[in-house]
Order: sequence, then structure tokens, then C-alpha cells
Amino acid sequence: MTESPPEAGTRESRPIKLYAICLVKNEDDVITQTLNHAAGHCEKIFVLDNGSTDRTWELIQSLSRVNHRIVPFGRSFEPFRDSLRSLVYYEVCSELSEDDWWLVLDSDEFLAEDPQPVIAQAVQERAEVIRTWQVVFYLTDVDLRAWEEGRDSRDKPIFERRRYYQINSQEKRLFRNQRDLSWTSGNVPRGLKNVCTRRIFNRHYVFRDPPQVEKRLLTAEIAGRAYARNVGREWRTLVKDARRLDFYREGEPWRFHIWPATTYYRKRFKRQLRNRWHRAAARISMLVGRGVYPEG
Repeated sequence: MTESPPEAGTRESRPIKLYAICLVKNEDDVITQTLNHAAGHCEKIFVLDNGSTDRTWELIQSLSRVNHRIVPFGRSFEPFRDSLRSLVYYEVCSELSEDDWWLVLDSDEFLAEDPQPVIAQAVQERAEVIRTWQVVFYLTDVDLRAWEEGRDSRDKPIFERRRYYQINSQEKRLFRNQRDLSWTSGNVPRGLKNVCTRRIFNRHYVFRDPPQVEKRLLTAEIAGRAYARNVGREWRTLVKDARRLDFYREGEPWRFHIWPATTYYRKRFKRQLRNRWHRAAARISMLVGRGVYPEG
């Protein structure tokens, strides 16, 4: 029998439940590792398949028969959007109290630390959302040589296969359960208040080996994803120079570099400038339409 993960307590000393939503498509090379790892932190992982054409859905169903925490929620063949996860949330949120939490889990991600202490801190701060540091592991020239020479195999855990990384973004990934939240866009619901001051490190393995990268680009191209339009099917352009990345060794602290780590803040600043420009342009257009012209 699987032991329960360490849990923080609420003000009434009731254990806090952590449920996960995992939206997947064509990730049969890694989904087993992802879900087994998440089961060490989450009471339940609800998996929504977005039309996989490989063995992903079959593997999810098989895993659910031996691990009760993995729940095959269903399949949706709608075009991809982040808010597809709301299909799970709206149906399941009534199972939880407003002291409980959700994890938004991608099919190629692994929390790098126990989330319960961070959730406990968020509760103390009366925060409703927690961000992750996205530790992105890349397919590098070193990895590609190993693959082409037969020294790399999917039989090995992904932690061993991909060790070159960069911390280059933050994302909202954990949020407190609230039954009246609206989730029409984005990867978390709208209306969440107060971000916890502490972040959680989250390993992300987007590009893992040549066949997987080719399949991912094809899937993204069909779905009309922006990065696929930029890259096309030239997967080799996504292979990184290992010398420009950090190498992970077990037990060592994660390394930050100022420019990549500030990506989130730079994007937010650009978004704020763009929104202000649009509002100003709309205001000027309205005044001109009324025959009122700014002085000068």
C-alpha cells in the first residue's frame, strides 16, 4: 500500500490535500515517470488526454490499475488550450475544501522538492497561488552525440539522461481550491489573490531525444502552436550548446543566471507597456471620434 505523502495542517489541524491536473498528448516516453513521481506528492492526479495517438492513454490506464492516486479523467479532442484543465477542476473541486490545493502538472514535469512546506508557508501568508522556478532541461549537442552513438537509451530514467539545464522562467502552478473561481483562459483560474513569497523548483523536460522532439513538433504544428510555426520540423535547431548551460549533479544547489532568471519580469514589463499603449490609443481614438483633439 502506498504511503501518504507528508502533509501540512490547516488551522483545524486537518491534513491539506493536494490534487493535480495533468493535461497530456503523445508523451508515452515519459508519462509513466511523471505520474509515478507526482504520486509521491499528490493524493490524486487527474489525467486529461488531449487526443494522443501513441501509447500515452493506454499507459495511463495501466498505471491507474496499480496506483489508485492516478485517475484517468477522460479524453478531449478539442484544440489545445491551457484552460482545458478546467474540465477537471469544475467537476472535481467540490471534493475539496477551501483549505486544499491544486497542482497544474505538465506531462513532462517533476517537482524537485516536497510542496507541503511551501503550501504551509502560503497558508501562513494567506496566499492563494504559488509560483515555480522552471528548471528546463535541454537536449544538447553532448546528448545528441550519445544518442547517435547508442550510449543513450529510454530505458534509463530521464533524470539520468538529461542533466544540462537553465532556470529561465516562473509560472503559477499551485493554487488554493475555491469553488467560485472562473477558469476561461490561462493555466490557472482567474481571480487568485496574493502570491506566496517562496517558489518551488520544478524540473521540466520539454525536448528529450530526436524521435520525441520530431513527434512534439509535429503535434505542435497540427495544433498551431507558435513555437512550431517558428521552428517548423527542423528539430536540430532546438539542440543546445552544452557549454552554455549548467550541469546538474545530485545534491548541488540550483544555479541562477541573471538574464534568464529575469525572463518573467521582462515579459511582464513588456506586457504592461503594451496594455498601457493600447489603452492610450483607444482613448485617443475615442476623443478623435468625438471631434476632440489633444492640444499641442
